[in-house]
Amino acid sequence: MVRSRPTPSDADSRSAAALFANERLLDGASFPAIVFWRPPAGTNPTVVFLPGGGHLARVAYGHPGANPRDFVDFWLREAGWGLLAISYPSDHPAFSRVYPDMTVRDWGASVTAITRGFLATCPAPRQVVVAGWSMAGRVARSVCQGLARGGVPPIGFISLAASAPFPGLVPAFETGEPVTEAGLWNPSAGEPGLPPRDSNWCAELAAQSADNHRVVIPEHVYRRDYRANTPLLLRGEPQFLRRRGAALSIAEVTQELGTFDFASHPLTGVIAPTWPSDARHALTDSLTWGFLNAQQLFERYVKGCRDLSAIPPERWERLRSLMLDLPRRLTRTVSGGHFFFVGARGAEATVRHLVDVADDIASVQAEISALLAD
Repeated sequence: MVRSRPTPSDADSRSAAALFANERLLDGASFPAIVFWRPPAGTNPTVVFLPGGGHLARVAYGHPGANPRDFVDFWLREAGWGLLAISYPSDHPAFSRVYPDMTVRDWGASVTAITRGFLATCPAPRQVVVAGWSMAGRVARSVCQGLARGGVPPIGFISLAASAPFPGLVPAFETGEPVTEAGLWNPSAGEPGLPPRDSNWCAELAAQSADNHRVVIPEHVYRRDYRANTPLLLRGEPQFLRRRGAALSIAEVTQELGTFDFASHPLTGVIAPTWPSDARHALTDSLTWGFLNAQQLFERYVKGCRDLSAIPPERWERLRSLMLDLPRRLTRTVSGGHFFFVGARGAEATVRHLVDVADDIASVQAEISALLAD
């Protein structure tokens, strides 16, 4: 159930004022979220956009006064696709409290409840693609599973430089990540000898502005309207929790993320950056998500086949070729760094690739089903 939060008090009114005119504060599965909703044209798909750590989902639709062409929402609208952008609870002033112990499962349940509520207003067939940036790769499985169980199976997940659900892919300080007094992850706080993480993000955004030959998001606007501190557990890493004085084990994290439950993961399309400033995602996303894709397809479609030797040789070779080509087929690249989808050039290219790779996800599943059919 999704419900608007009541705003009877002066404090609530001040919180509501912190929202943009096109945003709402909603509850989903007992957790609040800042939600932007623009329905699709007709029966076109809706993209559910989930932001990375330390950010609001505004990176997908922009701030008042921004050039709308600099954000994927504009280009999705041009394609007739809808956008549901959901910001997890943070220390943004719209939220009346913080949720430092929120988990990946909590995040997934919240997104699922909110998404189902909005999609119920759309005409059938209700098509949805889940797209996650950076840290949001950790919640892909939870959201896609929840939607499927709720009768709205997504076409798939689209990684926008997203971290796959493997512990160790996201850097974590051995002594524990810096946190606010309320216990939220604080990327603005540095460690001895290291710059704050958000100073790197500002540099990345400045590079995207330079690539577009104008300022896309001024730094003061970025820090005021886009940055927010994050529930630490959403990072999905075996990390020392300063607030608890304890460490999460790899076993705990892999269970939370469902890392090795291969069949339960969504088939994932990858849109990766190209610049060395985001080297890990530029160089490894295709094969990291490609590994999960291969294992998911094997578990769902191949493993249950009674007698693979009975498949005609020509179909077997086509199946092998499909699997070998999987990482390339489901990967696209956009020139840029970690914010490659911000700025008109990257935003337009990202949406073009997103629509294309979503079609390929559906085609791959249909092809493998046909090749293994009796």
